[in-house]
Amino acid sequence: MKIRSIAALVAGSMLFAAGFAQAQTATGEMGVSAEVTRTCTLSAAPLAFGSLSVEAVNSASAVVSLVCNGTSTVTTILVGMGANALPATQRNLLSGTDLVPYTLHVLETGGADIATEGAVTLVQEGVTNTYSATLYGKVQPSTAYKMGSYSDTVVLTAAYTGP
Repeated sequence: MKIRSIAALVAGSMLFAAGFAQAQTATGEMGVSAEVTRTCTLSAAPLAFGSLSVEAVNSASAVVSLVCNGTSTVTTILVGMGANALPATQRNLLSGTDLVPYTLHVLETGGADIATEGAVTLVQEGVTNTYSATLYGKVQPSTAYKMGSYSDTVVLTAAYTGP
């Protein structure tokens, strides 16, 4: 019994001593920072005329969108003439060496063609930082167009400002 009493006394002493041994702590600070720079993404849906008619004007439209972070004042996009402009003031779809002329407009009914590097005003969508415009294209009917798949690439450039 004495051995049990001594063992119980030692175990009790260890538990009592463990209560006084507490973990140590240290504190410090960590800096956190970020920088927001003006970022805008300009995109456009394809302007696809589909199969061209020999009897009627072929029309198509495409929405151009500019999405920016933060506040910006967007005014315009500049619409290039396209990779196949010939002469420099005529937009053309190209298949091999064959051309199909087309025009771009800001009105669905047509009106004036968007000029070389013509500026098109973007409209803000609600209170978001998304801006858009619809471009309309027209191809006049002709029996002279040769069979083929025609394409062009028009460069769009956004002009925007912001704090």
